[in-house]
Amino acid sequence: MKKCISAILIFMMVIGFSSFMAGCNNNPPNNNDQVIKHGGSGGGIISPEQARDAGDWVLPIVANPNPDLGIVEEVALQALLDNPDVKLVLVDFWATWCEPCKKEMPYLEEIYQEYKDKGLECLVITIDSSKKLEPQILKDVEHLDVTYPIPWDLESSVKSFYGIQAIPVTYLIDKNGKIRYEHTGFTLALMDHLWEAIEELINE
Repeated sequence: MKKCISAILIFMMVIGFSSFMAGCNNNPPNNNDQVIKHGGSGGGIISPEQARDAGDWVLPIVANPNPDLGIVEEVALQALLDNPDVKLVLVDFWATWCEPCKKEMPYLEEIYQEYKDKGLECLVITIDSSKKLEPQILKDVEHLDVTYPIPWDLESSVKSFYGIQAIPVTYLIDKNGKIRYEHTGFTLALMDHLWEAIEELINE
């Protein structure tokens, strides 16, 4: 009996670690029966002919406005892409209850610092579904010490448009409003793929 209990505990620990490294479903942790498979998915550049449209959406900013690019109270994707200083937009989705997302965010900050003066803008969108979570969002952003803009998809309109089933999920959007790269989950290997894709796409 003790051996059986020990085996179950070990199994649960392994599953929990895999879920942490890979990602979360897009619901709070009380309903996390669908996690991203270990290792995530995606990570390749998409050709312009096969790339899908990123849409023309507008979201409010909850933290870290960027007045230099006209991002103050809200951000409009198409207006951002029309800015001559912007060559590529990184869009990522996270939530306060998603630990893999918060693990990923400092890596996105490194990318932001490296490429923000070379034409990259980052929009790391929270999908938290209650206004009551605003203090926690601000607390997480401060604790993680990230400086890129944080839009809020409170009504899940952009998440639904992109068909997102799990987070974190990351996109690179080119000047033509096409999604040229995407991956789901968080691993160091995916971060390497993201760096490489940015370097290639920003110099197209």
